[in-house]
Amino acid sequence: MELIRDSVIKSLYDFPGKDDRLISELNQIISIHGRQAYSVILHVLTHLELEPLKAEECWNRMLTHRKSLSDTLGRDISLRTAICDYFQSIDRSLKNPIVIEIHIFEATANSSKFDSLTGLYSRGFFDSALEREIARARRSKSDLSILFFDLDNFKDVNDAYGHLAGDMVLRSVSRVIREETRSEDTPARFGGEEIVLILPETGKVQALVSGERIRKKIEALKMKHDKQPITMTVSGGLATYPIDARDPVKLMQCADNALYNAKRSGKNNIAFYSKDKRHSSRIDFTTEIKIRGINFDDLKDVTGIGKNISITGMRFESTNPLEMGSKVQLQIPVSSKEAPVTVIGSVVRVEKIKDGQYDISVSFFDIEKTTVDKLNKLFPES
Repeated sequence: MELIRDSVIKSLYDFPGKDDRLISELNQIISIHGRQAYSVILHVLTHLELEPLKAEECWNRMLTHRKSLSDTLGRDISLRTAICDYFQSIDRSLKNPIVIEIHIFEATANSSKFDSLTGLYSRGFFDSALEREIARARRSKSDLSILFFDLDNFKDVNDAYGHLAGDMVLRSVSRVIREETRSEDTPARFGGEEIVLILPETGKVQALVSGERIRKKIEALKMKHDKQPITMTVSGGLATYPIDARDPVKLMQCADNALYNAKRSGKNNIAFYSKDKRHSSRIDFTTEIKIRGINFDDLKDVTGIGKNISITGMRFESTNPLEMGSKVQLQIPVSSKEAPVTVIGSVVRVEKIKDGQYDISVSFFDIEKTTVDKLNKLFPES
């Protein structure tokens, strides 16, 4: 979206008073970026929030209206004049428009759009962006994840070195987050030392990989204030639409709850939101499984032999010891006719039972209903 917006604004600056050339450039942007560009163009020119289909219809009708006005008056009508007349006289979406130079408007808009200290998006921009992205995820039936970060022991930095040092740490951490996000992601300063990241079209596993990468990059930061070295870690909470919540407020509450669990379990880690699980029956399961660590370095696949399994977790043996609290992805065969089921979870128990052999328990995170249905095939009918 920002790339399209930048291209539109550049065209407006490049072709002042040359509306035919400007329209040609804007149509070229549309041909490159698709229907979404209609919404961006009209938002830049009118600040109206229009869905792509509606924006396309208005754009084409407005161009026809401009030609009609020019033919009637016997002179070329500017694009802005035609837009204003169309949205006041025909579409009537504009009630009380104001005329302002775009560079003045953009400067004012950016001052509220970005946080001045960190360069991240502001809390207000984040709130509106989250509503838009959830609406888009709902239309496209796609996942969307939230990573809610909080700097660990940040108050200690301010107390020991002063608030200028704290500002430097916030800027450094924010730079890492900006560098590690995609163009479609939205990193924002939520408040104080809290930073939140919207990840469109991203499920839990991919979001966890992103969160772990960011966490390790921040942990490795080398910062100094008045020649004094400063280190920083972050904890993160992860929640995903629609499996955890279906509206912005509840999704943020889920991410906040997960962040609390990350802090409570020792800080410097990323925790999933997980609903309280009921006790599940456990059955013997001695089939070979594949195990993959979910972290910055992405471990190679290793194998294990199952002992027992439930809908909420699994116990297995492996020659590869795993770290307590580490996140893993398990591939579990449920039948010879179907591909293995992939689930993710956290290592909650590791016990050495003999030389080179470990007994390991993994607690599953909330998994989708389709995965639960597949796992249920392992359990005998009652």
